[in-house]
This record gives sequence, C-alpha cells and structure tokens, in this order.
Amino acid sequence: MIAGKYAEMFRLGVRNMWGYRLRSFLTVLGISVGIAAVIAMVALGQGAQEELLAQYGRLGIRNIIVSSVKPSDEDQGSAGQTSWVARYGLTRRDYRQIRATVRSAVSVLPVHTHADRIWEGSRSVDARIHGVLPEQMRLFRLDVVRGRPLTAMDNIRLNQVCVVRPGLLRALHYYGPALGHHLQVGDEYYEIVGVLREEEFTGLTRKALNADPRSLELYAPYETVIKRHGTMSFVRKSGSFQATDVELHQIVVETDDQENVLTTARMIERILQSFHRRRDYEMIVPLEFLAQRRKTQEVFNRFLLLIAGISLLVGGIGIANIMLASITERTREIGIRRAMGAKKRHILAQFLTETVTLAGVGGVFGYVLGVLVFSPLLEMWTEWTTIVPSWAVPLAIGISFLVGVLAGIWPATRAARTDPIHALHYE
Repeated sequence: MIAGKYAEMFRLGVRNMWGYRLRSFLTVLGISVGIAAVIAMVALGQGAQEELLAQYGRLGIRNIIVSSVKPSDEDQGSAGQTSWVARYGLTRRDYRQIRATVRSAVSVLPVHTHADRIWEGSRSVDARIHGVLPEQMRLFRLDVVRGRPLTAMDNIRLNQVCVVRPGLLRALHYYGPALGHHLQVGDEYYEIVGVLREEEFTGLTRKALNADPRSLELYAPYETVIKRHGTMSFVRKSGSFQATDVELHQIVVETDDQENVLTTARMIERILQSFHRRRDYEMIVPLEFLAQRRKTQEVFNRFLLLIAGISLLVGGIGIANIMLASITERTREIGIRRAMGAKKRHILAQFLTETVTLAGVGGVFGYVLGVLVFSPLLEMWTEWTTIVPSWAVPLAIGISFLVGVLAGIWPATRAARTDPIHALHYE
C-alpha cells in the first residue's frame, strides 16, 4: 500500500517534469555537471593515490636506502683532500657495522655501481654496471621477462653474468638473441642471462634505485663486480676526465616490521654520523616520504572536492529555484488537492519526490558524464592518471539525492503550508 502510494507520487513527479521539459532538462543538467565534477575530482585524487602507492610501494615501505653522495668542494677542501681521485661515500666498514648492530634488519645489502664503457663490436656507450646481491632484485621488483635473475651461486662463484635492460641493447644497436650473448664491459666480458622488463623511472624512484635515466645499465653479481673492476670508476665527459673511488654506492636495509622502520633509520643515522663527518651520504626512507605525500595529497583532494562542491551548490540552487517557480504556477492545483482531503504531509511528499527525482536523474547522468567525458578530459589536459573507484556509483547517487532533499525541503514546506482557501482563489 505504502509502496504503491510512493510509486504514484513518483509517476506524478515524472509527469510534472515532462510537462516542463526544457526547464527540467536545464535543472537536471546543472546537477549532472556538479556530480560529474565530483566524480572527476574523486577519480583524479584516486589516480594520484594509486600512483603514489605504486611509486613508494616499489621502493618498499619496510626498506631504508642509504646512498653515497659526493660532498661539495668546500667540504672536500676542509678535509684536506688534494688527490685527483674523489674518495667519498659509504664503505664496507659501514656495511659491517650496520649488519652487526641493527637487530631489526632482515637483510642488509651492499650495492656497488661501476661506470665504464660497454662495447658491442665497434659500437660503445657509457653505462653503469650495478653489483648487487640476488635479494636486491626481489626487494625492488626488478622483474626478469626473459631468461633468469641473478642467483646466490653466481655471487659465490664470481660468475661473469649479467641481467640487462632492453634500452642498453637498443643503444648498442644489438637486436639479435639476448640470452647467451656476451657484452664487453671495460676489459671484461659478461654473459647475458636475463632481460629486465622495460621500465622508466622518475623522481625519487630513479634516485633511490640509482637508475640510469636512459636505461643504459646492467646488473651483475656484487662480488664479481668488486673482484673484476674494483672500486675505482673513470668517467669521460666533454673532453674532461674524472676518477672516483667509492666502496659502496648504496646500502639497502630491509626491516622486519613497518613499525621498526623509523627507529631503525635513526639508529643507522647515528652509526653513519660517527664515521662520516663530511656527510657524504643521504638516507631515503620511503615510509616517511609516503606519509608526507599522503598529507599533501589529502589537502589537494579536499581542495578539489571544494571546487566540485561549489558546482553542486549551484545545481542545488537551480533545483530550489525551479521548484519555487513550479509551486507558484501550481498554487491552484495545491488548493484543489487540499480541498479534496490531501494533508500537508501529502503535499510535502509530492514536491519532495519531484525534487529527489530531478536530482536522481541528474545524478545518473552526472556519473556517466563524469566517467565518459570529464575524467578522460582531465587526464588528457593534466597528464595525470584518473581512476574512477567502484564506490563512486553510490557516492554519485547518494550526493544527488541529498542535494535533492536539501534543495527541496524549503519549496516543499512552503507548498504544504499554502492556505487552501487562498490557493483556490489564486489566479
């Protein structure tokens, strides 16, 4: 009985909307634009969140990455360094001390990067060879798409094998079978046993992974790189010659629990401060960066939703305006209904149903508009990823109904309070 009554009110509301098609269309359009703006802003915020998690998740929120940094000339001069070889950065002593002291560390991994010229026939490029342990590839998700990754036996046996990036092979103009092929690194030869997935690192990820922006790099067993190339690297740039002596370019610490990351980072900082007065290292804690970026992202999301809320406010004002106009035009109808026995609550329910119907239709169209038009356009203009979450559907419908109720309460209440005698005599 009650369901039939509300169904009749809904049909009456739709019939009244159809009687004023253009006005109803413009009202629905106002709500649709507001809902579409909300959906687009939510999609933009969700996309930014996903990118944030992907970027810092790649580095591992339980990891601490310590990298060697070349100190400024002033610092080198104050240390009395006059050699043409720049010596700085992390040492194997740091590695042993961290490994022996930090109990919360699941693994402590040394990384040595050797800069050298890599040859393929008569063609050569300046590239990097990263000496890493097999666990390094697991921690940073260095996925091998062809062949195999580095193994512990490669490190123990000092095997001259490597895993390469496709960009290095393209730079060398080598397009033959990669697996089993040998590359000349300086005076040494390395057999390619695996090819990594094609990836492009930017920002903090590239810095933390010490990745070459042109993908001119390969990965080899840590002990092999130390044994075959030592810690000296020679770089030639624009006719200049530079030599560096860095024992370790990175130390990667994986903690046993996310709760211990910040405590472990402070412990490592104290250890390194006692050995490095020149501050020739820097520490990257992905968990800290993630927390900071999330706070910034939350402020940004609120600002975006505020802009979308203004659009919804305009749409709500449009509904209130059209309902007030409709009540004025239908004053005589209200008087007849009251004279025939309709109570105030029936009039209130009738007009409230009309406003909610208007808003509901606007919400459905707004969701479609936000997904198919606004979000793609926003992604194209800003070059940011947009992701429409599954909960955006109930959000769009819920907000539209809420706007309909809030915008319709006053006009509906005004209609319900109309004096039936005055309404019957209204011209």
